[in-house]
Amino acid sequence: MGIFGRAKRRVDAVESRVNERLPSSLKVGFLTLYLHTDRGNALVDAIAARGPWRRWHDVGVAVLALVMASGLGAIGWVAVAVATRDVQATAANQANNVLAIPGVNDFMPVAATGYVVLALLVATVVHEGGHAIGFRTEGVDLDELGVALLFGVLPIAAYAKPATDLDGVSPRGRLRVFAAGVANNVAVTALVGVGFLVVGVDAIAEAYLTYFGWLYTTAAAPTAADVASLGVAANALFWTGFLNANLAVLNALPIWPFDGGQVGRVVVEGAADALGVDDLRAVWVGASALTASVVAFVVVGPVLL
Repeated sequence: MGIFGRAKRRVDAVESRVNERLPSSLKVGFLTLYLHTDRGNALVDAIAARGPWRRWHDVGVAVLALVMASGLGAIGWVAVAVATRDVQATAANQANNVLAIPGVNDFMPVAATGYVVLALLVATVVHEGGHAIGFRTEGVDLDELGVALLFGVLPIAAYAKPATDLDGVSPRGRLRVFAAGVANNVAVTALVGVGFLVVGVDAIAEAYLTYFGWLYTTAAAPTAADVASLGVAANALFWTGFLNANLAVLNALPIWPFDGGQVGRVVVEGAADALGVDDLRAVWVGASALTASVVAFVVVGPVLL
């Protein structure tokens, strides 16, 4: 066993000892505290029993495909621009600005912390809620629902964990489950657009220029006064829409273990069955690795070239 294997065993042993001493509703993972429960399962069952969820999730498959194609097109266009040096390194390429942590990310001042955390919670709850409802409508029991807290403090994700794997679910059913989260994020983004119609369409441009406009001008990064000047409604709407849209695009990419990657796996498996081929997993793995490599190039390329 190599050095990394031994280190992992030691970390796992420490985590196991810590989890044995924690209440049943808590557990720790790598730098993360998980607050989880199975008490929300009844609520999910009640929600899943109402409404045309399968029809919505069928629509969600088409939505995910559209977002995936749009995301790949945008990333490909930027990758070409980076390769031809039409894109220069900016603050957006700095390592600290990759993390959505207020006060660390220059685009997220400390004064915006409440709005960012609220938006992250909305984005992750509606995303994982979509998966949870998808599990139940496809006959898969839930094991637990939870929230992941980075360093035990910062909410970074909600999650829904099925009690069993999805091997017994039909390919169409699995597509529905994987697409549900992205579809919900896109729906929330659309609702935010409606919200900006209420507060004023100019508020969208003002919020964007406040948080990101300085990237292209001589203006400085946003301050607490800039955040306050936008008002509560514009701040809440902007970050909710921005993070939901970003979560949708990221998860739609055909990269394992994102939702788009899982959809790609189902499609490849279906193609293998249709063609009478034993295994096409290499195609899925290759597409996933290629997409991840292009995304990494888009992020770090302007700095390296």
